[in-house]
Parts: sequence; structure tokens; C-alpha cells
Amino acid sequence: MTVETSPAERPGPSGAEGPATLALRGMAAELRSRGIEAWEDGVCGMVHAGPAAHAQRAVLRPHRGDLWWWMRRPIQDGTPVVLPGVPLSPASRTSDAAHRIVGVLSAAEIG
Repeated sequence: MTVETSPAERPGPSGAEGPATLALRGMAAELRSRGIEAWEDGVCGMVHAGPAAHAQRAVLRPHRGDLWWWMRRPIQDGTPVVLPGVPLSPASRTSDAAHRIVGVLSAAEIG
């Protein structure tokens, strides 16, 4: 899962944490609590979930006047990225988004 944030949402030189940074950390913690490997890339504003070879990606971006979690599928070699993703839930409902991500990862293991 990849979460992308705009530069305005990332922490500034003072080290103050904005809502996007807190949401990224919250998502990684929520996924880990569910037994999913998750790691953050604070430079790009990303959180990856699942095994590195098949990590799910999600985007934290504005939607309906608020920050939302969006799911993005892993990029397949030679396959163009057509859609920006599927909205999962508002950023304030991280556990809802994490639940759906866990479901996608479980389905990928079965399939």
C-alpha cells in the first residue's frame, strides 16, 4: 500500500507533525496490529502493506472535502496505470481502510 501526500501535508523543518503524517503512522500501526507487514516512507508520504514483492498501495488524498485513503493495485510490468485508485474511507477511519486492505491481501494469498 502506498500513501502519497502533498508537500503541504508533510512535517515542516520544525518537526511538527501534520494530519497526514499522523494518519500515515496510524495506518502502519493499525496494519501491524493486524499481523500485516507495514512500513512508511516519510519522504514520499507512503505506507506499504504486505510482502514487498506484492505490497498493496494506498493513497492519502483529498476527496469529498477531507483526506481519504485510496487503494492502488501493485503496478504490473507492462501494464499502464489507468485509475488513480478506489476510495476506501476517510483518513479519520483508518481501521475501516485497514480492514479492507487486509481483505485484499488475504484474497491475493488465496488467488
